[in-house]
Amino acid sequence: MAELLYDVDDGVATMTLNRPDRRNAITYTLLTELQNVLTSAAGDEAVRVVVLTGAGGNFSVGRDQSGDRSSRVVRGDSQQEDRTRLLDVSRVIPTLVQHPKPTVAVIRGGCAGAGLSLALACDLRYAGADAMFNTAFLGAGMSGDMGMAWLLTRAAGTSKARELMLLSERIKADRAASFGMIHEAFAEESLEARTTEIVQRLSVSAPLAVRGAKLNLDSAMSRPLSEFLMDEADRLITCAYSEDVEEARSAFLEKRVPHFTGR
Repeated sequence: MAELLYDVDDGVATMTLNRPDRRNAITYTLLTELQNVLTSAAGDEAVRVVVLTGAGGNFSVGRDQSGDRSSRVVRGDSQQEDRTRLLDVSRVIPTLVQHPKPTVAVIRGGCAGAGLSLALACDLRYAGADAMFNTAFLGAGMSGDMGMAWLLTRAAGTSKARELMLLSERIKADRAASFGMIHEAFAEESLEARTTEIVQRLSVSAPLAVRGAKLNLDSAMSRPLSEFLMDEADRLITCAYSEDVEEARSAFLEKRVPHFTGR
């Protein structure tokens, strides 16, 4: 059985962590496959938005520390080999954070450890009301990996990130939404419909504008204002001379829905 399912339909690339019998616990193979499909989606003009979710009733409970030792990232064979493997699979985090297409995590059930890192690396995060979150690393005697502290600090703020990392408590979806770990918690029966609506809105947005907006948001975290303004201006001018801007203007005047092509 494939550990990751990949499907593209009507502009939406859905990537499903597919180990439901293990609550989608993460393996070296799964992270390698995820890196590959994310790279593929980045270069696929048919893809407008990426959705990351889990099969069955969970998103992912984190690293799989049981079962086949060869499937683990940290195997205990040597510190150097384990470090090399960890750095290799950790590439998936910047790939998600810097992905040119908007990324949406749809979360059910357990979302913990490295699974939580994957969710936090997505642009938008929505969960069912019954979802549970946990940084989980300290309970396993581990300090954290897959960018957890970096991602959590940016999502929830420095003070809350310290509490979540150091106390490692299980958090319900409504509380997670209150401090930014997720954007919103929906009733379980409406989660699919509400997230589908959000994804569809993203899928019909102007691709060049979306990509520029994502780059602006990333730059805003690290670039001085004077440098940021120059980058921002370059991106806006690129959009201004695109066919999509003309299409937006025509659609407004003709009172119709625009059809953007990314050119």
